[in-house]
Amino acid sequence: MWSRALVLGSIGPLLLGLVLGCSRPPTSSETDADPVVDTRYLTADVWNDGQAEVAFYRVDRTRNQYGRAEEQEFIVGTYLVKHRFSPTDMTKVTDGTGVSSFKYAAFYELESGSYQYKRNWVVNARQKDLRPFKQSFTSFDWCSNLYREVAFPTDGSVEVRTRSDDYGNRRASFAQRPNAYPPAQLPLLIRALDFEAADTLSFSVPVADSSAHVSARAVRAGTETIETEAGAHDTERIVVHYETPVPSPVGETSDRTEIYWRGTGPERRLVRMEAEGGRYQMALVEHLRTPYWQENLWPKLDRIEERP
Repeated sequence: MWSRALVLGSIGPLLLGLVLGCSRPPTSSETDADPVVDTRYLTADVWNDGQAEVAFYRVDRTRNQYGRAEEQEFIVGTYLVKHRFSPTDMTKVTDGTGVSSFKYAAFYELESGSYQYKRNWVVNARQKDLRPFKQSFTSFDWCSNLYREVAFPTDGSVEVRTRSDDYGNRRASFAQRPNAYPPAQLPLLIRALDFEAADTLSFSVPVADSSAHVSARAVRAGTETIETEAGAHDTERIVVHYETPVPSPVGETSDRTEIYWRGTGPERRLVRMEAEGGRYQMALVEHLRTPYWQENLWPKLDRIEERP
């Protein structure tokens, strides 16, 4: 049986790394690695309307947060918005300085026995190439608050911080790599991958708890029409293979292979993802573009009735 401390130390984008020994200094070719993302997509006019993309997904999984066999279903909320971010101060800025960046967030609540889990991930990444600046995670589980952060300074090592009144505190650092994207950023990365020149693209996933990078490759495996609660969608099927499992906000720890379906429209909206083994899956329920900081979006929704 897993201890609660172990589980909370392993959830979300900063899950316990199963990848000790996978990290090594980057080679010269890795230092000069070709970009894997489509800058034209990331800087397209669709992101300049002064609104955010808000999307909701239904998660189904066969194992709970402790790794035990249990059917679970819950709604995940996400938003994607453009703003200015200071890589020096590691925070949003509103004075015109900083770098044009995307903020991507995923959040949900989960009930299990006496416990109620509230989980939130936020990623800030440079708009033009999705270079990560910061990934943060907060959790409340009736036992303790937990805050974890992984910062990617423009100069220097990856910085890891953990604060909790029950699960310990930690500071660590490890070397950066090019084309490395933290676990909570992967849905955004999949949308931005550029398959124009090749059907297979390589990147890595930094895992904070093991100070390691896990090698991964994404393969464009054709097109497919996908039905979800949000209707029918024309999509590209993208298969992602990990050298070893990585942290997963949806599955706690990923399978070695995940399948993503991204829309073929200009937003390339994520429509569905699932573990190859069927242990977890996530499918689009509803989406809209809205300046959520100015208006109440909840009355505008047709299928989502409660906040995640």
